[in-house]
Amino acid sequence: MNKSSNAPAPHPTDEEKQKPGWGVPVVVLGVVALLLRVVDVWSWWALLWAPLFLLALVLMAFEWRLLARSRRRMGGLDWVLMVVAHLGCAASLAVVLGAS
Repeated sequence: MNKSSNAPAPHPTDEEKQKPGWGVPVVVLGVVALLLRVVDVWSWWALLWAPLFLLALVLMAFEWRLLARSRRRMGGLDWVLMVVAHLGCAASLAVVLGAS
């Protein structure tokens, strides 16, 4: 009897199990975009939208790291959410930089 054939398959680590999901960055950037549309950019509302925008950037960087590890294997909806997240980030950044 060959012992190597009975050896269990190696278990994937937690990092290998994680799949990129762009839903949370889309929601956070949606809140930032809504705040930037309703309020003045450099008012006291900056105390709310600025940390949310930084959180969205951190989440996007985390999702890109996961995307690189999973070798770009995502479903169609995740690709759409990724595009929406990047468009929302670009629109928010344009509002902030254009308001000065």
